[in-house]
Amino acid sequence: MKVARAGDRALLIDVGEVGARELHALAAAARREHGVIACTTGQRSLYVVFDHQPQLRFNLHADDVPFVPRVHTVEVRFDGENVDEFLGHARITREELLRGVPKLTARYLGFRGGWAYLDGWPFEWAMPRRATSRPVKRGSFAIAGAVAGFYPIDTPGGWNILGRIDVRLDIAPGDEIVIVQTEREIGLPPLLEDPPLPDIGVTFTGNFAAVVTQPFDPELAALANRLVGNEDDAPLLECAMLGPRVRLRERSVVAWTGAECDLPNGTAFEAEGEISVGRIRVGLRGWLAIGAADARLTPAEVPRYVRDDRRVVRVLAGPHESALRSVECEVTPQLNRVGIRLRPITPINIQAPADLPSCGMQFGTIQLHPDGSLVAMGPDHPVTGGYLQPFTVLWNERWKLAQLSPGERVVFVADQLPNE
Repeated sequence: MKVARAGDRALLIDVGEVGARELHALAAAARREHGVIACTTGQRSLYVVFDHQPQLRFNLHADDVPFVPRVHTVEVRFDGENVDEFLGHARITREELLRGVPKLTARYLGFRGGWAYLDGWPFEWAMPRRATSRPVKRGSFAIAGAVAGFYPIDTPGGWNILGRIDVRLDIAPGDEIVIVQTEREIGLPPLLEDPPLPDIGVTFTGNFAAVVTQPFDPELAALANRLVGNEDDAPLLECAMLGPRVRLRERSVVAWTGAECDLPNGTAFEAEGEISVGRIRVGLRGWLAIGAADARLTPAEVPRYVRDDRRVVRVLAGPHESALRSVECEVTPQLNRVGIRLRPITPINIQAPADLPSCGMQFGTIQLHPDGSLVAMGPDHPVTGGYLQPFTVLWNERWKLAQLSPGERVVFVADQLPNE
């Protein structure tokens, strides 16, 4: 196994060319290690995040932990738009296809929310993906190369459509899929609906605010919650650029932390009716916590944070090897909770591999894209990605990403961990 640091709290472990079952047995073993927060499987890797700085030496054995996959039995009607072309390409009959569809295994997730890359499609039935994307309906069963997948949403896609299902699948890495051919009528699966937002006792209007449970700056969000007597991880309102008008359902104690706005910053106060956050200044984001009017803590019980220059962000080189050690960038308007696209002031002369195996990511991962831009991942980042990761933001520097505004310049500087 090849182990590389992915920031100061994670490791990227390349496990080599192993089967899907062994890959997920190794992932199960990794999740039992001390201090592991998360383990994401990639095409041939594990991305393991810890609650502390881990040792670089990290050995796993697939037989350490028994791995028992979930099994889904799925009815598929093989009448997709590319099925006849596929049969000609694979030089098989329809009957041979229906008899020979194997059990598939979810190797890893990525591409779109809920998309699972399925191993086990016969190599002799491999078929290159389409030259161009076109609209694809949710529920489509498709292949690209020797990999299969079910489209979870309506989206552009370039895979070869062989069939359809009418159920919404909840596939996790390691799950096995047993396909049963059917000739019954197949409609569309139910739409994937977002879970209801937590009720924090307010209604609000505005395009740049949302109730969140994973804030862009966990420390300042926790501070806002403590100021009003909530638990540190209680849901609260995260606002960007232009704050909303907030109507309280009853008299409450409220607190704002983060960039400056029209409300007092870092102190709790009682309010009722409607309050307005107004335009957010000297940064991009802030957090509004709502608590019961009699639950406010005294200032002595609430920690204060001293923050340094947010336009200099310390990173660790890797997990992918590159010669890049520092880069100055301009923040583009293409930013949200998924990620922040950055334009290097001086072009980066690094040719990213075109066939890099997809691997896990975390909040703070920085990708280098083929157009020369960098993307810093936010708290709603994709699970996996296939772009070069030359940098990872240090754990205690990630708050700076929350405040980067379009047009600002930021410098990423590679740091070195103690004793390394």
